[in-house]
Amino acid sequence: DTDRSRGLGDVYKRQDLGDILPRDKSRLREDIGMKKKIGKFSKEIREITKQETCYYCGNKFTSFCNSHSIPAFVLRNIAENGEVLTLNAFIDNPIFKVDKGVNQAGTFNLICRNCDSKIFSEYENPENYCNVPTQKMLGQIALKNNLMAISKRMFEINLYDKAEKELGLPSELRRVKNETNTLDLNEYIESYKKAKKSIDKNSTSDYYLCYYEKLNYVVPIAFQGAIALIADFNRNIINNIYNMSPEYKVKNINICVFPLQNETAVFMFIESGDKRYRNFYRQFNKLDRDDRLLALTYIMLSYSEEVYFSKRIEKEIFPNEQLQKISRNTSEILSPTPFVDPILVAKEAYDLSKRKLIPNLLLEKYKIN
Repeated sequence: DTDRSRGLGDVYKRQDLGDILPRDKSRLREDIGMKKKIGKFSKEIREITKQETCYYCGNKFTSFCNSHSIPAFVLRNIAENGEVLTLNAFIDNPIFKVDKGVNQAGTFNLICRNCDSKIFSEYENPENYCNVPTQKMLGQIALKNNLMAISKRMFEINLYDKAEKELGLPSELRRVKNETNTLDLNEYIESYKKAKKSIDKNSTSDYYLCYYEKLNYVVPIAFQGAIALIADFNRNIINNIYNMSPEYKVKNINICVFPLQNETAVFMFIESGDKRYRNFYRQFNKLDRDDRLLALTYIMLSYSEEVYFSKRIEKEIFPNEQLQKISRNTSEILSPTPFVDPILVAKEAYDLSKRKLIPNLLLEKYKIN
């Protein structure tokens, strides 16, 4: 059994490089030569994936904007000496960095500088968070989330093709991985087109803001992403990420946690008319405020690795075993036997009741301002 990578969040899965690299972490950590090979291999894949034209306007360019998956001004609000911590602070994978400079955190290269400065201008303006996000802002966020995902899926497809040719990756594994990646890529392209159309026609109804909260303190976490939840609070399936039919569409919910200068904007939205999340957000909004924040903390850490933390956060949380466990969720949900339905295994792995095992990092006690 395999998983649809889109069902596991807005990034390529944490075990993907693990499929083609040594399993011994201690050896990999000490092997400088191996790390250099990994860096060279990744650079070559980025070159292969590089586009000749801007994905948005279609004009030809030789260099592209270093677009951020999360607005740079948001990251700067939690940065310490220009750096933020990555989720690897919990995972401790020797392949990836524990911290990154703001300019390198969550970036992709798919559109030109001119488009980047124009098409995200409203949602990337901190002054616009004095009020509830507008439809135009939600459309811009959805557009950015889909562009980020498209970029990652393109990278991953080339990753497996190259790994088969040069590293001896089994052809069947490459085929299965890229079958799911292509399925995901097509769905992200479809969602991207919807977001682009919404922005172009200045729509007032294409997205539904199902949750919005303003916190009067600055949280130590920044996040923006499209996540395909597997089940709701009552363990009812939202997305069967193992359904490989092109007719079955995985549906995302967009989540944002934006630390501002003196407060934090937290919100979720979906495409209007998407009934799949109806029970989830109704259940979510019935929770008390602190439990809503705890649920968001759990969802961000277990479904995505595009989460960034302030170095000023309480140091004692990083050795937390439960935080480490849920942060590694993505690589742990495969069915241990072909006789067990993998979606049931996934539902158990991502059970929202497990949120009560972790610290609520969005509470005021962890504020950095």
